[in-house]
Amino acid sequence: MRTGTVILAGGGGTPPEVPRLILQLAGGANAKVVVLAHTQEEIERGGRRSAEFIQENGGQNVRAPIITDPDALADLLSDARAVWIPGGDQNRLMARLGGSERFLRAIRGVHERGGVVGGTSAGASLMGSLMPTGEQSPDGDLKQGACKVATGLGLLHNCIVDQHFLKRQRVQRLLCALLQNPECVGIGVDEDAWAIVQGETLTAHRAQVLIARVAGKVRQSQGMLGTQDLRLQIVLPGETVRWRG
Repeated sequence: MRTGTVILAGGGGTPPEVPRLILQLAGGANAKVVVLAHTQEEIERGGRRSAEFIQENGGQNVRAPIITDPDALADLLSDARAVWIPGGDQNRLMARLGGSERFLRAIRGVHERGGVVGGTSAGASLMGSLMPTGEQSPDGDLKQGACKVATGLGLLHNCIVDQHFLKRQRVQRLLCALLQNPECVGIGVDEDAWAIVQGETLTAHRAQVLIARVAGKVRQSQGMLGTQDLRLQIVLPGETVRWRG
């Protein structure tokens, strides 16, 4: 049973409350935090920026590895209390590390033993079992194949997370992904918003978070997708809701 915390930041500026909360939940300033900047083309530069941000907010044991060997990273995660993944390209991290079951077990293990795993922008999208790839119809169609998804890190089972959500008008993208994968719950985190996910509950901070699920049968007509039961929640800052069920 997973007992940890997932933090989803929607992109834009990450407020200082986020690294402070990570440290608090992870066990304090000395908790081992691993930054995985493998979403970025320049891993060293991206990792250094994120590590410095966490250190400025109290972190005293922050690692930002530049290695791309997933087995070595799995070893580093074996006693980590928190993981942070900055923005960039979620596809890039999965291409580098997602083929290693050992690495995937290791990052999920941080969460399963009560630790914290989170990310901003692309880092947030990686938390789901599926993630948007960015390949989509320019017309915003709700059609089969109009929104491509790929396997994510799987911290949030049967979930698709999208980010920069309202700011970049990604409602159609998430709805299309859900209609193609109706077993999933969709979480859309707006820019500058962040959410805490603990078990079945989600708490929104700073801006809105949308939760969507397809509750009815998905139908098709000439490639178009539809349903007569689509359920949406728009969670305001400070509100805590059940994100499943």
